[in-house]
Amino acid sequence: MQKANVVKLVLLLMFNSVLYSSANAQFIGSLADLPPTIENYPLERLSERVYVVIGPHEWPNKKTKGFMNNPAAILTDEGFIIVDPGSSADVGRGFLEKLKCVSSKPVVAVFNTHLHGDHFLGNQGIRDAYPEVPIYAHQRTIERLEAGEAQEWHDRFNGLTEGALANTRIALPNKALKGGEVMKMGGITLKIHHPEHAHSDTDIMIELVDDKLMFMGDISMNKWTPYTAMPQDASFKGTALALKAAIDNADVEVYVPGHGYPEDKTSMAIQIGFTEDLLASIKKYYLQGMQAHDMSELVKKDLHKYSAWDHFDELGKVISHAYVEVEDDHF
Repeated sequence: MQKANVVKLVLLLMFNSVLYSSANAQFIGSLADLPPTIENYPLERLSERVYVVIGPHEWPNKKTKGFMNNPAAILTDEGFIIVDPGSSADVGRGFLEKLKCVSSKPVVAVFNTHLHGDHFLGNQGIRDAYPEVPIYAHQRTIERLEAGEAQEWHDRFNGLTEGALANTRIALPNKALKGGEVMKMGGITLKIHHPEHAHSDTDIMIELVDDKLMFMGDISMNKWTPYTAMPQDASFKGTALALKAAIDNADVEVYVPGHGYPEDKTSMAIQIGFTEDLLASIKKYYLQGMQAHDMSELVKKDLHKYSAWDHFDELGKVISHAYVEVEDDHF
């Protein structure tokens, strides 16, 4: 990204954090200083059409009520397109309330970037207000959710939050995508990208052509140690390839991650570096005959430069799954 564009993005974020903060604007400081419910997080404007709430970096718990992702919206000529409305009906409703500060236009579409609960369980909050709204997701997302994983995610989040999802019903996506679609909606153009297997085998990246911006889902997590949530779902090499493809897209300048602040190509490249360093370290010790549990502390030491990232202390479970991928490469 050009230096001038970086400065422009920073200034726009600063201005709109003030403009679209909720009534609880007295909470000033880092994300950790804010009460972790969506009502107390500012709606930030990223571009001419795009608005996002940057969620907290905590795992779902009673205090957060499950809120943890970055619900986003595109304001089109016809109404809002919402991307990943969050982890419960209450989060989805709270996001809708924030959008009313921007426009009274309706919601015309919803997209779920993948099947994990913090990205689709908020669908009900939108469906209650707009019963006929289409919800788009990759066909593999729909298949897996319909096969039982939707209920598993609901039960998991309800347990972790001690009942915060008791009144959340499952609202499944109902419009299947394959990847490669070019969609015209309300005067804007979306391009749908599907890496075969990255953060999961259900991911889509949504390119907003008009604003040179891409919604990454959890393929990108800014300063959040990747894979710590569901390492068993991930392809480590596939994630690096998906990130590289997004960076190599010359038409995109701003990337909206599933967690953490918006990114440019430089910060995206750092995430590729993490995965490459992780796999290289594991391979080094694997070739020395070590098992995953034997190398865990050594790998953490090799990756020390990432130790300030959220959830780095949970790297051990990531190593055990990445080890399998390295092992498979050597058979």
